[in-house]
Amino acid sequence: MENNATETRKKRDNVVIAVTRQFGSLGRPIAREAAKKLGLKFIDREIIEKAGERMGYKIEDLEMIDNHRIKGFSRMKYPLGIGSRNTQDQLFEIEKSIILEYATYENCIIVGRCANYILRHRPNVLKIHFYAPYEKRLEMSIDDLNLSKGEAKSMIQKVDEARSSYYLYHTGEMFDSTAYQDVMINSSVFSFDENVENLCRLIKTKYPDLGNSDK
Repeated sequence: MENNATETRKKRDNVVIAVTRQFGSLGRPIAREAAKKLGLKFIDREIIEKAGERMGYKIEDLEMIDNHRIKGFSRMKYPLGIGSRNTQDQLFEIEKSIILEYATYENCIIVGRCANYILRHRPNVLKIHFYAPYEKRLEMSIDDLNLSKGEAKSMIQKVDEARSSYYLYHTGEMFDSTAYQDVMINSSVFSFDENVENLCRLIKTKYPDLGNSDK
């Protein structure tokens, strides 16, 4: 009986933050650092890795174009890897089930993968979107992500296009829509460290018992 009560509490009360971000807004590293400070599980690429495994694919198979593996930031141009639309649709459905599993049993920050949309009906989820003006994203891509100006321009354009297409296909909304968001943060207003502290503060405001319970 106690185990059932504990499981029900976890499903209802655990800490879940879903983060979406524009490329160059530094939303991912901000979220990763906040997760570290708060002792939350940071969930990103392992979603597609687990989904691939469940479909019988290795992650390398999902990251190949013409026998050349996609590496580094270029992975972001292919949110669901490579393959037919049918394969990608199957992969998304499995990713959805993995996200729901994490959201049920982990105190976590989940980045990308339309987690904000997938968890839209789940109570007690904080959904946050990081964005910044184009010139600031260009600047942060060069200064913080160590890209050349040409690389930064190319990545912003291609990742924006890929994420917008992916998000619209699965949610029916534009990527910058507020429809499935709780908080929109312009990361260019603050320094990296200030953004991390602000995110931590938001999370602790939403979940005042974080760190003070047995969850």
